Amino acid sequence: MISRYAALGLGAILLVLVSLAGVDSCRRHQGASSETQAAIHQGEANAHAQAAQSIPDHSQALAEAQAGVDRARAEVARLRKLLAAKPSVAVPDPAGEGPALPPVVPPDLRDSTIAALESLVTEQDAQIGSLKWALSDEQKRSTEQRLRAEALERSIMAQQAATEAWKKAVTASRWRGRAEGFVAGVALGYLEGKR
Repeated sequence: MISRYAALGLGAILLVLVSLAGVDSCRRHQGASSETQAAIHQGEANAHAQAAQSIPDHSQALAEAQAGVDRARAEVARLRKLLAAKPSVAVPDPAGEGPALPPVVPPDLRDSTIAALESLVTEQDAQIGSLKWALSDEQKRSTEQRLRAEALERSIMAQQAATEAWKKAVTASRWRGRAEGFVAGVALGYLEGKR
């Protein structure tokens, strides 16, 4: 009978050990899976960060466009002053006293004024194009930052899940050790008591 009880006790001990090992294995697998997800999300966050940093800065192009617009406006203002300072045409005296001087005809500045205005329009079109380009890049940068923030949030959540899984695995390991110690103590105590 002693051998039968010893075999049953030993079988119970083995059954408890196998079940605890299975629980521990599941916990470890869950923790490893969470750590893998954390690594994947961290890689996504790094890729988004690199993409956001590779977007070019268009401040130089915008500054050049603004300088061109300023030059065109200065030219238009200069031409307007010339038109305003245009000398009046001499008119002969109606009484006929003295010879009439030939009228002084100033140069026609309309063509150069129109050319300056066309230049201003062209410069403003270029500036508008640069601003649209900068806006498009800023929208891309904003989208990349949003995606990077979302990836970082997923990474943090995955890391928290991995930490929780690790804590559960440690707790399960402690309980398994306690259970193994208890079962071994009971089995040894039983065997020593039967001697």
